[in-house]
Amino acid sequence: ESDEEMIALTQEECQSSAQQLLQLSQKYELSTLLSGPYDDSPCRLLLTAGAGGTEACDWVNMLYRMYSRHATYMDYTVKVVDESAGDVVGYKSVEMVIDGPNAYGWFKGEKGAHRLVRLSPFNANNKRQTTFAGVDVVPVLDEEDVKTVEIPDKELEISTMRSGGKGGQNVNKVETGVRIKHIPSGLAVKCTEERSQLMNKNLAMNRLKAQLLAIAQEQRLQDINAIRGDVVEASWGAQIRNYVMQPYKMVKDGRSEWETSDVDGVLDGGAQLEEFVGAWLRWRRAVEEKEREEA
Repeated sequence: ESDEEMIALTQEECQSSAQQLLQLSQKYELSTLLSGPYDDSPCRLLLTAGAGGTEACDWVNMLYRMYSRHATYMDYTVKVVDESAGDVVGYKSVEMVIDGPNAYGWFKGEKGAHRLVRLSPFNANNKRQTTFAGVDVVPVLDEEDVKTVEIPDKELEISTMRSGGKGGQNVNKVETGVRIKHIPSGLAVKCTEERSQLMNKNLAMNRLKAQLLAIAQEQRLQDINAIRGDVVEASWGAQIRNYVMQPYKMVKDGRSEWETSDVDGVLDGGAQLEEFVGAWLRWRRAVEEKEREEA
């Protein structure tokens, strides 16, 4: 009996070691896919409620929880830099910065429209409802990275606003917040974090340039001057993933076609979401290899 116990114990240890080796090899494989020009940068995630009113604000809250938990699961740090509360529940928008090794490379595939289908708790008749939220992912670049980007003043529309939140009496009385719109593309960036208008303007300008650089790289454009509204729409507006909770349970990515029935596991932000990100990275590599072959 003791021999049988030893054999069983040895088998368990071998299986455990094999599983650990497999996980390590998968993580190494994924790390080799994170070699883009900005992949090693921190990233800024902006979650925005789409069509669906209260349901959409709750969906943003669910995605905020999912990404926060996933960042922690991946040993990244998360900082919320801006949020706009929903009228009833959740958020109209949440902006967070995620920092850690290859943070932008890991999260950049989450950019796009995320669709939720469920029996809405906010619907009096408990009917099935479809709602959307937009996820934008931008690398956080320093002055050195964006210094070559020049945008003519005539292509910018700059406005100021009062900043909310903490920061002393000056914050809410003086228009220290800055919003910059890039007219050719329609991209708009808001910054209300700093206590002076000049600092917020510089930060917003830096973020706009980083966003333009990321889109140019993503769409394989030679110059940011080629970025127009239709390019931004193609980049951001695509519906990338469906989360169906009723009448059946399924999360499916429209690009890699990876799917699972474990909706709760994905929304909890752990290993299930890691699988979706890994599947997208492998799909992206296959697409790029095919394009190179056809070029």
